[in-house]
This record gives sequence, C-alpha cells and structure tokens, in this order.
Amino acid sequence: MKALANNTSEVGNQGPEASIFSRAVADYRDDSKKHPRHLVARLAFILGATAVLLILRWIDPVIAGRWLPFHTSCGAITGLPCIFCGMTRALHLLLNGDFSGAIYFNWLAFPFLGVAVLLIALFAVEVTKRRVIVNLSTILPVTFGRLTVIGLCLFLLWTSQAYLAVSHHKHELLNPRAPLYSLFMR
Repeated sequence: MKALANNTSEVGNQGPEASIFSRAVADYRDDSKKHPRHLVARLAFILGATAVLLILRWIDPVIAGRWLPFHTSCGAITGLPCIFCGMTRALHLLLNGDFSGAIYFNWLAFPFLGVAVLLIALFAVEVTKRRVIVNLSTILPVTFGRLTVIGLCLFLLWTSQAYLAVSHHKHELLNPRAPLYSLFMR
C-alpha cells in the first residue's frame, strides 16, 4: 500500500499518462466518499415524497386548510394566483382520480406528479444498485443563459395561470380586494 502511495505521489512528475492515473485514483476516492451521502439523500427523497403523496391522497387540503389561521393561497393574499396556486388541491384530486377537477385547479399537477413518480423510480433503482446513475449537475450545469430561460418560462407560466384564473372566474384562487387583482383588472 505504501508503494502505491509513493507511486501515485511520483506519478505527477512522469507525464500525461501518469496524471490520468492519479486523477482516476483521486476520483475513485472522492466517489467512494460521495456516493453513500447521495444515496442517503435519495432514500430520504423516496420516503418523503411517497409519504407526502400518500398524505395528499387521504387528506383533503381544503378541510386541512381550515385549521390554519391564515390564507393558504397566495392568490388570496396578492389577488392573482402564482404558478403553483391550487397545486395541492389539484394533486389531491388527481391522486383520487378526478382529472377534470385537477385540471380546473392547476393543470401543472399532471407534469409535476409525472416528474415526482419518475424521480422516485429513478432514485429507487439507484438505491437498490448502490450507485448514482444520473447526476444532474454534470448533465445540466447552471449557466446564466439557462437561468434566464428558466426565469422567462416561470414568468410565462405565471401569466398563463393568472389569465386562466381570471378568464375562467376561479374565485377560489382570486381575491378582488387584494392589490395585484385591482392593479391588473382595471
């Protein structure tokens, strides 16, 4: 083992092939340290997301929201719905098989649930195989251009949600006495 350590320390001075070997050894050491933490995080996501989906399936968020002393919808606070306004009710209805009710409250519940199920399945495979299959930070590195596109997409989603709520008179998601409602509805 000591000879291997000496060889890897001397490798940096021996040329390009040696530097590839030393990087591979360093990557192997880093990977053996990182994977258990990633797998624990993935297992926590699997358990947490499954628990949340089961709770959403059994508990009606409208009834649960009555227990809280404040409004649970940002549409009730600001006047116009955000991107995810109505998402909890939509997921509850979707998980109980009421597809038209889910579309009424927030159509984004369909792709949101699809991505959640896909991630649960992918992470379950990764945990059972004890290795990380997909590393999103290497596939999609964060750049200024990507952040700009994400910001524009979120803005477009918000405007479409607000338009749909106003045009379809979704009074559950709107508050005519709030500041944004009066600003946009003049």
